[in-house]
Amino acid sequence: MTTHAGSPPASDNQLKRNVLGLPSALAMSLAFISPTIGVIFISSLIAGKAGLASPFIFLVGTLGIALMASTLAQFTKRVTSAGTFYKFICQSFGTSTAFVAGMVLLLSYTLQSPLNTNLFGGFVSQTLAADFGIHIAWWVLMIFIVVAIGALAWYSVHTSMRFDLAFVIAEVSVTGILLLLIIFKGGAAGQVPSSFLPTHSASGFGGLGEAFVFIVLAFFGFESSTTVAEEVKNPRRNLPIALIGSVVLTGLWFSFAMYSIIVGYGSAHVGQIASATAPLHDLAVRYIGGWYGNLVDLAAVSAIIAVLLAIHTANFRVIYALGRDGVLPRPLGRTHHKHKTPHISIIAYSIFTLVIGLVAGVAWGPLPAFGDIGYLSSLAILPVYIGANVALPFFIYRRYRSEFSVLVHAIFPALSSLIFLIAIWLSIHPYPTTAPTNIFPWLLAVFMVGSVIAAVVLRRRRSPMLAKLGEVLFIQGDGAAGEDAESGPALPGSAMSPDGMEAAQG
Repeated sequence: MTTHAGSPPASDNQLKRNVLGLPSALAMSLAFISPTIGVIFISSLIAGKAGLASPFIFLVGTLGIALMASTLAQFTKRVTSAGTFYKFICQSFGTSTAFVAGMVLLLSYTLQSPLNTNLFGGFVSQTLAADFGIHIAWWVLMIFIVVAIGALAWYSVHTSMRFDLAFVIAEVSVTGILLLLIIFKGGAAGQVPSSFLPTHSASGFGGLGEAFVFIVLAFFGFESSTTVAEEVKNPRRNLPIALIGSVVLTGLWFSFAMYSIIVGYGSAHVGQIASATAPLHDLAVRYIGGWYGNLVDLAAVSAIIAVLLAIHTANFRVIYALGRDGVLPRPLGRTHHKHKTPHISIIAYSIFTLVIGLVAGVAWGPLPAFGDIGYLSSLAILPVYIGANVALPFFIYRRYRSEFSVLVHAIFPALSSLIFLIAIWLSIHPYPTTAPTNIFPWLLAVFMVGSVIAAVVLRRRRSPMLAKLGEVLFIQGDGAAGEDAESGPALPGSAMSPDGMEAAQG
């Protein structure tokens, strides 16, 4: 492994290498996306905005996210780092722009655990009471799951990913049987092919824009496999497969599932989906029986646990990368001497999750907090997606000019950004009027402006924070010494600054 002058020895504060294969990397993205949570919980949020056109907007969302996955795949073939988006943007536009992207990324990612722990606490408390007559307060369940997942992540990322893969297979099997049965039975009133047209939105084209933000929430985390890049075997091969494969698989699943739910309720009763707490439970009771409704509830619990495992694993490593680069307090960049897991980040983020989650749950209720915080988190990630898309053609053209493809490296990211920009515009025009959704765009704008000001101040002060952020730690995941020669010039890693001024040193 190459080293940068003045950097700590390779054995200090480094994540454990070569512990994850392709199945684990794919499981990371699939579990973070959580195919079942998207169907059981987010489908009602989308139906409330897009109505009968929900399957259509899911297909559009799949296209935009798939093109985004292509962008990330091009980066991950050449750069492997737990820093994900902000590392990639840094390679093209330097440290100041990367700092802003890193802060917005941090906001978006860190909100994911509070919103999903609210979902776990609220849904599990409700399910235990309704299905089994057991009453446990939602906040008690929230505290339990945060502590349990933190302890598992502290011990072993590999064990955590094995649990994730098992949970994903179980939940998709249970829900898939129900969805197929609905289609075969013809639902409430036959098939509904008009649901694949944009003209049947519940709230016009503005409703499609707001629904798109929730679709980003459904896909949120497809890129999470990049946050374990430094622990994956052969990351240049396995990460692109995990990225694109997870989006294609879940995109087809979401579109099919949304269509099946609409068929199950019938085109005349789409409004009932929006008002349902768990529409898939209702359909299970209607088409199979109460016992299968309970089984769907258990699958939902499994899905929430799986996504929380993936979210925490990803967030621990994003915070670890930011701490390692000095953007956040440096102790966050330390790893456990035995397990090589980011134990300080695990403690800090678990406390953050509990504070934000409990405050939001008390203020809005645990289940409404899931949708409200999810909207803000998804809205925040869209500018980061666009930034990565814009960065790709500059990155490839400057450093891998012989490999530059107009289609893959320019047109694909441009189309992806166009879809995201249209979605942002439609989500704020006409401007939402209900709280707290109406304050979130302003909150995000203030946060981004504040990040820009902070970057300017740090630049003028010549702060080492920005310089450190620009030092991209390029680690060959499988440690193959000769692979760089086959796949192109070594990217500036531990031995090259963002401007490519230093040569790699052994």
